[in-house]
Amino acid sequence: MLRKGVLALCGLMVAGTVAARDIEQLRAEFSVQLNGDQTKGVNTLTIERNKDQYHVHFALSHWLLDVEQKSSFGWQDCTARPSTFNYKAKALGVTREERLVFDQQTDMVLYQDKDGDKLLSAEGGAFDPVSFFFEARCDLMAGKQALNYPVIRNGEIKMTPFRVVGEEALRTGLGTLDTLILERDRGDSKRKTRFWVAPELDYLLVQISHEENRQLAVTATLSKMTYSLVDAPDTQVAAE
Repeated sequence: MLRKGVLALCGLMVAGTVAARDIEQLRAEFSVQLNGDQTKGVNTLTIERNKDQYHVHFALSHWLLDVEQKSSFGWQDCTARPSTFNYKAKALGVTREERLVFDQQTDMVLYQDKDGDKLLSAEGGAFDPVSFFFEARCDLMAGKQALNYPVIRNGEIKMTPFRVVGEEALRTGLGTLDTLILERDRGDSKRKTRFWVAPELDYLLVQISHEENRQLAVTATLSKMTYSLVDAPDTQVAAE
């Protein structure tokens, strides 16, 4: 069932009949597992659209780790134009903060952290760690199996490749969903980051997992979500 459904979707994409529809708004919560055990941690994602501008807020609250990311960017024809990005993480009493400010006129990016300010040249474009996911959604709908984006991380612009590595019938708070699995290509690194997207939910993210090492692995799985698409007559309710 899963393979036939996904193959049918891929066939439609190749034929050019599946097109990305912009997200109007989204509210989602993810349950969190640490090293395979369910925890009281909560991961939330909100997306707000104001004309051609998106504002995205991603937060993870756990007794070991608090993470917050905020991204604002322009959006038109499946192209993101980042504006600002803020990151704050607190783990074991240690706080880390970063900020990005993009100037689309000069292709320069101001990177700020505890060590001060740094100017980066982003000729040809660059993304913050959130906005590129929106272009990735469009690329997946277009049938691409290998994706690669210039993303600013730790004060450097790094090409960040992903590839579709499989399919899975994934259990979520919404029931079992047919998903595509994307994995970040880290070369020979033992670190592993994977994303699960659901074609039946407009290629939205339904699970994230990250394995830092043998002692630390975190998985966030969708537990409930409401969202709507631009020009849709009614809000689509995926879960209550």
